[in-house]
Amino acid sequence: MDADPGSRYNQSIRTIRNDRQPHRRNSRTFDRVAAETEEIMKRRVIGMLLAGAMAAGLLAGCGGQEQGGAAVGENQAAAGTTENGGSAGAEGTGEVQTINMYTMGIGSTTDYKAVQDAINEISREKIGVEVNWTVLDIGQWFEQYNLLLSGSEPVDLMVNMGGVSQGVSQGAFLELDDLYAQYGQDIAACYDEEFLKAGVINGNLYGIAGQKDFAATTAITYRKDIVEELNLDVSNVKTLADWTPVMEAVHEAYPDMPVFVSNGGNTLNQFGSYNWDSLEDRLGVLMNYGEGTEVVNLYETEEYEALIRQMREWYQAGLVDKDAATNTESWGDMVRSGKGFFSLVTGNPGSEYEHTLNTGYPIGVIPITEPLSTTGNVTAVMWSIPYAAAEPEAAMKFLNLMYSDPAVSDLLNYGIEGVHYQVAEDGTYTWLDGQDMSSCAYHPAMTWIWPNSYIGGEWQGAAPELGKKMTEFNQNAKKSKAMGFTFDNTSVINEVTACNNVIQQYAYGLEVGAVDVDTVLPEFRQALKDAGIDKVIGEKQRQLDAWLAAQE
Repeated sequence: MDADPGSRYNQSIRTIRNDRQPHRRNSRTFDRVAAETEEIMKRRVIGMLLAGAMAAGLLAGCGGQEQGGAAVGENQAAAGTTENGGSAGAEGTGEVQTINMYTMGIGSTTDYKAVQDAINEISREKIGVEVNWTVLDIGQWFEQYNLLLSGSEPVDLMVNMGGVSQGVSQGAFLELDDLYAQYGQDIAACYDEEFLKAGVINGNLYGIAGQKDFAATTAITYRKDIVEELNLDVSNVKTLADWTPVMEAVHEAYPDMPVFVSNGGNTLNQFGSYNWDSLEDRLGVLMNYGEGTEVVNLYETEEYEALIRQMREWYQAGLVDKDAATNTESWGDMVRSGKGFFSLVTGNPGSEYEHTLNTGYPIGVIPITEPLSTTGNVTAVMWSIPYAAAEPEAAMKFLNLMYSDPAVSDLLNYGIEGVHYQVAEDGTYTWLDGQDMSSCAYHPAMTWIWPNSYIGGEWQGAAPELGKKMTEFNQNAKKSKAMGFTFDNTSVINEVTACNNVIQQYAYGLEVGAVDVDTVLPEFRQALKDAGIDKVIGEKQRQLDAWLAAQE
């Protein structure tokens, strides 16, 4: 490692900003991968948004260490010194650097510039960095994501959702190893090394995940009030088949309400967090919770066929929303409006609280798989520094601050105390009097996107001590043998695109039971073979074998 890696980065990056060094980024590769990147990003981001993952405030700190949810004003009063007691300003010189940060926003984010200014009051004094923050709504994000990666926009720090490997294949992200070693001490204190390596591609670190759920279950998520009203016993439900009598009873009592509703734009591959490691794209997976190392075709397995046959039985019995295959509305919205009883979504320790807050109904969650941690779970939300960043050092300093400062965490999550929320008598955060989601100018409802919400305050009604519980959940989950492996699909990008088009055509109907399995499943399997799935699986197996050998 260089004695001063930051200086080396600054010099090289400023050169890049001047001439773009086109030889470092293959434009043909960029164009070929861009469309695939957008589709993968769109599916993963929509899935996370519809799930509303970690929508409530969290309480525990890094590594399960509990911290109180101090009010923003209290934290700001102590924000004038660095973690190590150093003087305010950039390395004590008083110089202030400005970085351009891009994130995606949902909910109410119109007042984010005021929040930005409040954050800058802290970051100027602690690390000598100010942030110029741009929030793109969902539509803008999909339209501009590849533009941000291309280097034509001034971006120093950005969040990406499931797209780090694609960004690396495009030459869009900077290697973070030296920057992390020099400026990421507080990040390192939060991290299990096994999860950090999920952001390592070809031996270099390109993405750092925020503290969140690094594992997932597939869970039956249902309205508890209906179960209690009908006096139904769900204590012994372990499988989808066990759930059928409950569905039948609900259908009899509420014949006009769909029992099962799909999760809108995430209908495709709703079993994505089942008992296999999807190896990011499901075009070749590791079965049995990733315990083996043989890459197989998911859609030819007995497990997948059993699942879609169960869905077909439900559909033919009238237990599935007849529009499930084409529905674009989230399951939460449908339940909120009284148009559904349950769905299959990913689960974690905060799911019941989260979904109860989001739907307005008491929600129960029954895991039907064990928690599984894969590379995809970790890389679903990551922070990266673009290759063309003008201020990579300052960007890493600011990322480290977001991981370690409770006041910054609260500002990102909830805005400014007294303007966007208030502290209740029990110490939790809640709306101002007369305020709600529709009238609050800043309430993104996406704590899961930020680097470390575990150190901040707790929103009223959220799962208590969720940070501590999530840490235990992550640590105790089954770990796939491919944890840290990332598939480079560049050499088979045409086959990947063709296979994804086939999945788009067939999987929706099969996975909600809307089509005949005996007729459509063989067509689906053959169409995947014609599209080149065997070639994709062969290349993925080759890369996985090489990666496993390098770990020994």
